[in-house]
Amino acid sequence: MKLFLSGFVLAPAISLCLTLAGVADVEETIQKYRASFEKRMNAELDEYGNAARKARLNYVDSLKKVKGELARAEKLKAAAEVLDEIELVEGGEDPGPLSPDADYRFKRVRETWGRELSQIQVARSGKLKTTLSIYFRALDAEKRRLTRNGKIKDALVVEEEELRVRGLPEVKAMASSEASETEPKKPSENLALATRGARASGARRSELLIDGKTEYNKKEGFAFENFPCNFTVDLRAVFSIGQVRILLYDLDRRKYGFRLLVSNDGESWELVNSSEKVDAGWQEINLEDTKARYIRINGLSNTANLGFHVVELEVFER
Repeated sequence: MKLFLSGFVLAPAISLCLTLAGVADVEETIQKYRASFEKRMNAELDEYGNAARKARLNYVDSLKKVKGELARAEKLKAAAEVLDEIELVEGGEDPGPLSPDADYRFKRVRETWGRELSQIQVARSGKLKTTLSIYFRALDAEKRRLTRNGKIKDALVVEEEELRVRGLPEVKAMASSEASETEPKKPSENLALATRGARASGARRSELLIDGKTEYNKKEGFAFENFPCNFTVDLRAVFSIGQVRILLYDLDRRKYGFRLLVSNDGESWELVNSSEKVDAGWQEINLEDTKARYIRINGLSNTANLGFHVVELEVFER
């Protein structure tokens, strides 16, 4: 059956519920109800399928542009990887995960495609939840009507249809997803990584800000500079920022003072946080309605010495 194979759903008309009571044979009633239900669902399948195909075509167009850029830059190996991706996607195959050393432009267009598909998935899930709610309410109403009229066997037939739908893999998966919604959500992928194309500047050993490593000792593993100083990370694109995490050197009882600034162009800066004499270690700064390409730590003070020391900077989307 087409309707549940890819998980897409629709909202059947509520008026169908009213037709159930007027049909003598309960199995015939269910068959008519299900046929109308499936017809509408298949229409929605086509709608969401078209959206997914459009997202795929946009992805292929973006890949072709990236391939051209890489070819002009004579990055032939990276261009060949993008070409392989184009052939897989155009052939309808799952391209699988990217290699860790894939070009940052390649990673960026893949992430954009992933976000578009995720939005389609969210819309599909919302439709599924609404549709099932309507369907189950209709079945329950019919089951109650039959029970009140003493037609227990007929009521059991309706109940079997409900159990059948609840047993569908997609429906079970939705129930499992809803049960896990109360669990703490893991943060999104860190945007401030050299492996994603991010660049760091403004301090000695600034590359350590974005290497993804948080192990360090008293002599190495951190970026540093005498304060006042700036540590700047270029994310290479504008993102909606939800949280910035900063790991400050904390192998003693020192306290730091710093400011956090963001910018879209690297010239005009907006102050989003100011902290005085905070304990070292992880600093978590939550932001709202903040879009930025550049993140800057303005180191101001250190109660232990004249240096400002940052082990790692992490940036997450909203």
